[in-house]
Amino acid sequence: MALHMAHSISISVLVLVVIVMSDMTNAGVQGPIEGYNSLDELLTTTQSVGQAALFQPTTPTAAYTHPKWMEPYFDPSTPRNVTALMGKSAYLSCRVRNLANKTVSWIRHRDIHILTVGSYTYTSDQRFQATHHQDTDDWTLQIKWAQKRDAGMYECQISTQPVRSYFVRLNVVVPTATILGGPDLHVDKGSTINLTCTVKFSPEPPAYIFWYHHEEVINYDSSRGGVSVITEKGDVTTSFLLIQNADLADSGKYSCAPSNADVASVRVHVLNGEHPEAMQTGSSGCQYNWLTIVLLLGLVLCYSQQCSATAAALPSSPGQPSTSESAANESAVTARKRCPAVAICRQATVHVRAKRSCHR
Repeated sequence: MALHMAHSISISVLVLVVIVMSDMTNAGVQGPIEGYNSLDELLTTTQSVGQAALFQPTTPTAAYTHPKWMEPYFDPSTPRNVTALMGKSAYLSCRVRNLANKTVSWIRHRDIHILTVGSYTYTSDQRFQATHHQDTDDWTLQIKWAQKRDAGMYECQISTQPVRSYFVRLNVVVPTATILGGPDLHVDKGSTINLTCTVKFSPEPPAYIFWYHHEEVINYDSSRGGVSVITEKGDVTTSFLLIQNADLADSGKYSCAPSNADVASVRVHVLNGEHPEAMQTGSSGCQYNWLTIVLLLGLVLCYSQQCSATAAALPSSPGQPSTSESAANESAVTARKRCPAVAICRQATVHVRAKRSCHR
């Protein structure tokens, strides 16, 4: 009995040793190859395509392709239209992301001229300069003292294959000042003179606007009083000059002088009971009278010369005039008749300003 139990224990220990050895052989892990005699058998009997792909021999890897999201590109928020003031500096910018080892160039499309490459300038015009700060992605083309001829399209280009471009249009403007209602304004004595000066086409409002009367700056705090200025700045800057209780001394030339535009002028007439139409007619009539006088003097001179020539052709002795003398007399009579007609026709033409026809 004891011998039989010892035998059973020996068999149990042997089975345990075999199980342990089996686990050690497989490292205690049940893998996918277990139960298959070869790799080919595994590939032909597996039900999962994904599992079979794990054991397929890999093909040689292709050349490395740079991911699209890592290539240089332009920031589309960069302004595509830039307006600069003539005589001031213009700044054209393009923002490039992920530039890496590529370069940025600026090209003028008017003549396809390369202006800058990187930070280097490739034009003899020293007004052009490219600037870039290492801590930003902005590449800026500066044009000093911008002129009207600098207006047009400019290209910001990245040296990729193929190249990538970003286009910026430059507009060079000249601010213009205008006084509304000019060139002549008529106001009644005792009323308020209201002059309105507008400044257009300016990238920024003028720093100041001065008003002049007879080429002298208007003093708003003068003893005269009643003089004030209101200025409203914006895309179109407007300045109002108000002069209350207008007097005859307030007549004359008024000028509006913005800091960034040419001077605009207007002439103010303060009326003391007169009518503007009468004033204009009187001045025009005076001008036409001078023209009429000059024309009449010329016609009188012409008439005198013709009469003198006729008198010289008359016979010196009494008697029957010859054929040539008769012809001369007829010419003199014709000249006498013709000169007054010409004078009357010319006068009528001057007064109606060539609006009627004169038939002789």
